Amino acid sequence: MLFILVLSYITSITAQVIFAHNNLPVFSSSKHFFEQNIDSIPLKNINYTNFGLLSNYTFSQVVASLSPDEKLLLLQRHQQGWHNVAPGNYSRKDWRCNWSLKDGDGKIEWYDAELTPLGVSNGIKLSEKISNHEDFPRSDNFYVSPLRRCLQTWNLTWGNSTDKQPIIKEYAREVYGIDTESERHNKSFIHENWPEFKFEPGFSELDPLWKSDLREKNQHVDYRAASLLTELFETDDKVVSIVTHSGIMYAILRVVKHRSINLPTGALLPIIIKKENITKSYPLNDAYLGFNEWCTI
Repeated sequence: MLFILVLSYITSITAQVIFAHNNLPVFSSSKHFFEQNIDSIPLKNINYTNFGLLSNYTFSQVVASLSPDEKLLLLQRHQQGWHNVAPGNYSRKDWRCNWSLKDGDGKIEWYDAELTPLGVSNGIKLSEKISNHEDFPRSDNFYVSPLRRCLQTWNLTWGNSTDKQPIIKEYAREVYGIDTESERHNKSFIHENWPEFKFEPGFSELDPLWKSDLREKNQHVDYRAASLLTELFETDDKVVSIVTHSGIMYAILRVVKHRSINLPTGALLPIIIKKENITKSYPLNDAYLGFNEWCTI
């Protein structure tokens, strides 16, 4: 009888943990300054020549307009990686159910994928575009995903234009699980190959998130995006740069109530984000899917 009571208690506690709601700040995004967040401007008509900034404004005016509870986030997707190229060589089912689980195919390696030559070339071009811009905002701090393609992209984009040390953040990584492109190398490997980066406090040696049989779902990605923004708002920085991935970028757009837009590799999207004085709960009762669901969706 005692065993049954103890088991019942443990089960109850476990259920409470699984179905816990996590309270985090509410965020919003400005509807001024940038074409990409003005609903009346069709997505196909957005002019990204000046990163979507409306022609009657300058970046200096944007930064000067920021209130104490706002930041200008320079949200950047990594340049083209081998994991972006490889799926085109296979049927969707063969890629999902077989090849995405492997490190590569003997010709291409996509485990924690590196950039392609085109990705490197486009990274250099973006760096030159920023350097030649008379009024592009300078970041108070730089953050980056621990995956190799983002570390490489940061170096190509910002490595020659700042003496600030970029900070690797675990929660800035791509949607993770099952496929090997979303698994990171260990901390020692990253430090050995990119000693110019520093790690956020508590960054673990081994990848604590990636699992071969579980895939992160939008519910958890949104929670992670809100958690990441919460951490960024714990600083006094006004302009923040983060090099990350499409999956977490789309989650950030959802969390800050920004309309959904196409984010090609190498995209750099400026967004004014405001932290509101209220919180909301992020349920985590449906946070992951298994291999069978991953294989068939």
